[in-house]
Amino acid sequence: MAKGLWSVLIAILFVFEGCAVEAMQNHEPCQKQLVGTGWRLVMIDNDPIELKHPATIRFESEGKISGFSGCNSYFGKVTLDGTSITFGPIGSTRRYCMGKAGDVEKRLFALFKGTKWWNFDEERNLQIFDDEHRLIFVKSE
Repeated sequence: MAKGLWSVLIAILFVFEGCAVEAMQNHEPCQKQLVGTGWRLVMIDNDPIELKHPATIRFESEGKISGFSGCNSYFGKVTLDGTSITFGPIGSTRRYCMGKAGDVEKRLFALFKGTKWWNFDEERNLQIFDDEHRLIFVKSE
């Protein structure tokens, strides 16, 4: 009986690991899962993000992204290579942002610079992170 239970637990682990990627491995199927998907920002670091018009990201074909920062629309390029994700260049509209929406935009754009890592967490949320910061997105479509 115990052997059967272990088999079930291991199978569940593989299901949840799916695209929770480890360094130095190429996960082409995981990368393809992002194309054509939209995500809503729910957390930066440990701060929940709640805006009247939520910040979003959409992964388009051919390495393009678009979204809303909480204040401005943005667009740009993204390169996925295994577990790394590199943004840029990123362009946006230039509406002046104040308050919480402006703060979210500054933090979001700061994390869209350079190369970061990405994965899906155990709840299938998209995480984009570096050594100091983390963005968490929930699927919006």
